[in-house]
Amino acid sequence: MVEYAKYELKNVCSRLSSGKSISSKMISEEGRYPVYGGNGLRGYTDHSNFSGDCAIIGRQGAFCGNVRYFSGEAYMTEHAVVVCANNLNNTHYLAYLLSTMNLGRLSGQSAQPGLSVKTLGIQEIMLPSIEYQNKVVALLSSLDEKIAVNNNINDNLAA
Repeated sequence: MVEYAKYELKNVCSRLSSGKSISSKMISEEGRYPVYGGNGLRGYTDHSNFSGDCAIIGRQGAFCGNVRYFSGEAYMTEHAVVVCANNLNNTHYLAYLLSTMNLGRLSGQSAQPGLSVKTLGIQEIMLPSIEYQNKVVALLSSLDEKIAVNNNINDNLAA
């Protein structure tokens, strides 16, 4: 039987913060690093402000609360919340877990939905041991890879 412990998200993270603003003039269709905002990939630029593994949470806009996993070097904008697990947890596991939590429900009630880092930080989550997290990530990642291969095959067949 797997045992879980309850935590506030901020207590299992080495980083839980928004990215930084970037001028639209610095984003293009080409560049060395991808630029991620609240709604996903915005384009490319020639400088980065993040390197490593993280969950990216959309902080503002129509896709407020969406979660994706990222590994590599990129520029994270102010419309994205960057979540990195501490050394006792697996960042990819956190990304999977956060993607099941319907985080968009936490957005402020205004014309432009938005999530605050503070609100995200106090969300309670249940975590198993790091060993179990690693096993779950290995299994789910292999399924994600298979899905990506199948999508590529389908795209090639459609073309």
